[in-house]
Amino acid sequence: MTVATSRRTERVSRLLRDVVGEVVLSKLSDPRIDPARTSVTRVEMPEDLLSARVFVSVMGTESEQRRTLQALRHAAGHIQELAMRGIRLRHTPILQFEADVRFKRTLETLDLIEQAMAEIRGKEEAQQADEEPSEDPGATAAGANQELPK
Repeated sequence: MTVATSRRTERVSRLLRDVVGEVVLSKLSDPRIDPARTSVTRVEMPEDLLSARVFVSVMGTESEQRRTLQALRHAAGHIQELAMRGIRLRHTPILQFEADVRFKRTLETLDLIEQAMAEIRGKEEAQQADEEPSEDPGATAAGANQELPK
């Protein structure tokens, strides 16, 4: 299966992503699928539009992700049927659900960037604290009592 390249394929992929996302969000009643934690991130289709790889992101533990993907794969035929009511195509594409690790990697990267920025801010604050002169009142009083050279 190749990645969508034509304008038509991209348009159908986006439409299918939106429709399948809506089905997952509001039309499934499987307790293994939490619509608040599950989102369809992208759909890849070949030029013939006969199949579709539906990438899903599930926020939660690894076991929750596996359980949700298992439920989506189990309900793929039902999801296809519901989705095709909203899309008019000559052939109904066969849906294959997969975990979208790209989305998770992006979140992990953003988290690492945030950690690095916090570390940099901490070092800058420590450096500024070291550079500021001491506000010791005894030090200035002793300096005031000294005689200046003439």
